[in-house]
Amino acid sequence: MKKIIIPLILILSLSGCKDYIEINDLAILTGIVIDYKDNMYEVTAQLIVNDKDSKIEVFKTSSSSINEAIAELSKLSNKEVFISHLKVLIVTDRIIKKDIDFKDYFLRSSKSKMNFYIYVIDNDISDKILNVYKENNGSSIYLEKMMKFNQNIFSSSTPLKFLEYAYYTYEKGYNLIYPKIKIVKNNDKEVLYLSNLTTFKNGDEIELSENESIFYNIVSNKAIKTTLTIKCDDNNFSVELQDIKTKYKWKNNKFTISNKTNSKIIDYNCNYDLTKKTSIDKLNDLTSNYIKNNINNLLTFIKDNNEDIIGIGNYIYKHNKSYFKDTNKWNNYLNNIEYKINVKTNITSIGEIKK
Repeated sequence: MKKIIIPLILILSLSGCKDYIEINDLAILTGIVIDYKDNMYEVTAQLIVNDKDSKIEVFKTSSSSINEAIAELSKLSNKEVFISHLKVLIVTDRIIKKDIDFKDYFLRSSKSKMNFYIYVIDNDISDKILNVYKENNGSSIYLEKMMKFNQNIFSSSTPLKFLEYAYYTYEKGYNLIYPKIKIVKNNDKEVLYLSNLTTFKNGDEIELSENESIFYNIVSNKAIKTTLTIKCDDNNFSVELQDIKTKYKWKNNKFTISNKTNSKIIDYNCNYDLTKKTSIDKLNDLTSNYIKNNINNLLTFIKDNNEDIIGIGNYIYKHNKSYFKDTNKWNNYLNNIEYKINVKTNITSIGEIKK
């Protein structure tokens, strides 16, 4: 047995070094912007270049394919571009509007982990976006922090993982929605700004309002926490929603959306006495009605634009394929089915100061 094991160990130890590359010979790709113009992919990349010290560099190139463009980045940086640590892939609205493929390279590359996030931008800022925080850990790291902060406080945007994007491009009854980044000025300084969610139809962009973006996340179970300001007679109160759960149900040709949340009061200007149960019940009713009305508004947006951003058709297709036996039903199913919305809220905290 020893005579067999020793040669195997020697073979394994020798073969492991074949693809070894020194860290100083790598340029680590953390962020990439892809545009498409004049039949060429324009690629702007944020690289961590390792020599004596690590530093952020931004390179731009163009080619007839993404693979060739990334190969050109290696020539420009004089390093092998390492894509396994890619954090953000930013595509221009021109790519989406013209339906230009950009996913094939990342799906085929053996070194792509495909766990990075996708964002969309207006094509006129493609040259600038990775340079905004070039001197401060790079725009890619900053975007990651922005999204986490938004999720934990506002839920007006939502992360889109590359694998999720790739999966839903092949699914029936689902229209993709994208987080969007803008560059805005603050005290004469350019900063990155996480805008509302956006979608595309027939070459046109349709941007959701802040409320529509928040309630998209609530209905899609992507909201971690968010704050709502609700009217109470002539005043208002604010609640922070937590433990947000939404379920779908398809039965008797009716699509039901059921939402359940816990909340706490964080600002209060109403005249109801918070020491009384009837007042808490009243506030729960006001919160439930507000959520229900906004889910209705989101459904109106979906039906008016015929854009199934929450995957209603996908849910029905997976639970009752016979509904779409007549393929003509795919044409306008969003306006032909009946909807029901159930909302239940529970105020679990009224804060330290009570009126």
